[in-house]
Amino acid sequence: MFKKRRRFRPVYIIVFLGFILALGFWVIEYQLYPTIVSIAKAKAVQVSVNTVNKSVQACLAAEKVRYQELIHIHKNDNGRIAMMQADTMRLAQLAASFAVTAENHLKNLEQDQFTIPLGQVIGSQLLATYGPRIPVRIIPVGAVRVNMTDQFEAAGINQTRHRIYLDLDASVRIVIPWQDTEVDVVTRVPLVENIIVGEVPETVVTLDGGLLGRGGLFNITEENILR
Repeated sequence: MFKKRRRFRPVYIIVFLGFILALGFWVIEYQLYPTIVSIAKAKAVQVSVNTVNKSVQACLAAEKVRYQELIHIHKNDNGRIAMMQADTMRLAQLAASFAVTAENHLKNLEQDQFTIPLGQVIGSQLLATYGPRIPVRIIPVGAVRVNMTDQFEAAGINQTRHRIYLDLDASVRIVIPWQDTEVDVVTRVPLVENIIVGEVPETVVTLDGGLLGRGGLFNITEENILR
């Protein structure tokens, strides 16, 4: 007599498949997902910073900004520097222009997306560019905040370098499968600089926060411009 083969009951197959599925979700949620988010954040910040920097450079080229139109140096009868004065109206116009341009460039990122290969997520050097690709989108959140700061530093004998910086701060939402998260994008771009020949008054060089003051001269967003 031949022995009858035992057949697997459907319930066992269902339980087994459920276990595999649950294990897969556990691996993704607790092992791979934090890595996916970390890589997505780093890439999104890099893309956003490059986009903002390019927008600033384009705006600088269009505006043809010169140091002399932003900072006025007044000298006394002996030819010595008596006072340095910032053209706040012109600086405000530039800050507003930078804020609008940077925000428009960031909005264009909504139309694009980048992908992260699964091989990069698992940390394999050989398979870093292979495997299923995880889509990531960047969506700007709120307005771009613009601020201007400056700094004095010695540039040689009886010479002082004065730099004006543009600080930009924005928030973007990173959208990946199953979740989205927000990150801050912060970058500092040199605006203009000048080598001042002659003795700069100590009261100017040692000002807390530079000529424009602590915290910068402006804190401008596109929302403030439209008001």
